[in-house]
Amino acid sequence: MVEAEVLIGHLRSQVRNLQSLLNYLESRPAIDGDDYAYSRIRLRELVQRLKELERFSAQRGEAYRFRATWLN
Repeated sequence: MVEAEVLIGHLRSQVRNLQSLLNYLESRPAIDGDDYAYSRIRLRELVQRLKELERFSAQRGEAYRFRATWLN
């Protein structure tokens, strides 16, 4: 039970980091369009995976459910 709580805390921290990075990338002008586009695509893929993790956690009815409400 404690391990699940620690894992969820770690995931939430990573979600905050990813959201900050994504906001930063979206707000700055693209210096190199290819690098910017690639980074943005990769970040969007990570966000999608986190959404899937949230849905899976909800389906299993886990006590420490992962919630990424800002992703909606």
